[in-house]
Amino acid sequence: MDRDVPQGNRFRFYLTMAAIVLVAVLILYVLGVFGGGPRRLHVTKLRCVTTQQVTPFGDKVLYYDGTNLYCLNANGTEQWKYALGPGARFTASDGVVSAWAGSHLHILDRNGRASFNDRLPDPIQFAKAGRQYVAAVVGEGVSPTLLVKDVNGLAVDSESVAYSDKMILDMDFFENGNYLWTTSLDVYGISPVIVMNIYRVGAMNTGEVDLGEEITYKVVYAGDKLHVVNTKELNLYDYRGTLDPFAKQLVYGWKLIDSNPAGSNAVLLFAPEMQTANEQQITELRILTSNRRDSRYTLPNSCVGVGLKGNTIFAISADTLYQAELNAQRFSAIKLPIKTSITGYIGKLSNGSSLVSSGLDVYLISLP
Repeated sequence: MDRDVPQGNRFRFYLTMAAIVLVAVLILYVLGVFGGGPRRLHVTKLRCVTTQQVTPFGDKVLYYDGTNLYCLNANGTEQWKYALGPGARFTASDGVVSAWAGSHLHILDRNGRASFNDRLPDPIQFAKAGRQYVAAVVGEGVSPTLLVKDVNGLAVDSESVAYSDKMILDMDFFENGNYLWTTSLDVYGISPVIVMNIYRVGAMNTGEVDLGEEITYKVVYAGDKLHVVNTKELNLYDYRGTLDPFAKQLVYGWKLIDSNPAGSNAVLLFAPEMQTANEQQITELRILTSNRRDSRYTLPNSCVGVGLKGNTIFAISADTLYQAELNAQRFSAIKLPIKTSITGYIGKLSNGSSLVSSGLDVYLISLP
């Protein structure tokens, strides 16, 4: 019968069939049928539980069982453990851990080796680790002392005068760890004024800023600017504490839940304040950037956690992962390969994987 079909028609028929087969193969690839599709998810149940201070540590996970501090890799395999004893707390940067119990301070590298393990003169309120320094707030709650040590425990800075009659609320390193900011509350003032101090580590105080009565709860460094977020507005300061008067953006009713400080333009992700209290049920999002972009997004479903992976927004509901590029018009959805329902979001690793919980159980989701 093929003899009666013109050769040109047969060519078009074969071409059409080849196109159909190609489209089918591409669809199967996207769905992950061939084992390498970009939409595949990998979920690992970790041996820790949510009550054990589960914390991202670069591309690894830390947790404390009441005696030992453990480090797990992305597969849930133990990398190392370190004995802290009872009543300890810890914080971590991508490569350094600061842990404390009473007045005892431990500084660990990413391999769990202690470069400093000794007592400080006074009880430690909290500590923060940077790339090359660790800052510790010691003494009583009011009028404490700020101590800065290098990762080997050598004393670099000490400041107490600036915190007379104040309570230090938060602190962190920035600009490759060479600078440090702190926020403190004047507890005896007529009104509860918050002050930000900025230091060049090992040198001098480069700035002091009166942030006013609004509660400052987050500071993000990007593009040579400190993005200071309070319950009312977002303001930008340089490393000397000089305010950019044209960069103010109102954020009342919104809470910062994640940020991407890479490059010169910070990307800040907000959710409605009422949707982030207690059990998170997030349905609305807002993106603000240093160049004053202001975008709104509506999620397809109520989500327990939302974050940024590069220029992609990801959101996790009870059983689904949603993703969208910052300039996209819609979210894509991928069902999570897990039988239980996700009930909480803990945080993300440096490789973009997410730590989530189902009740007390902790899972690591490797995002596509």
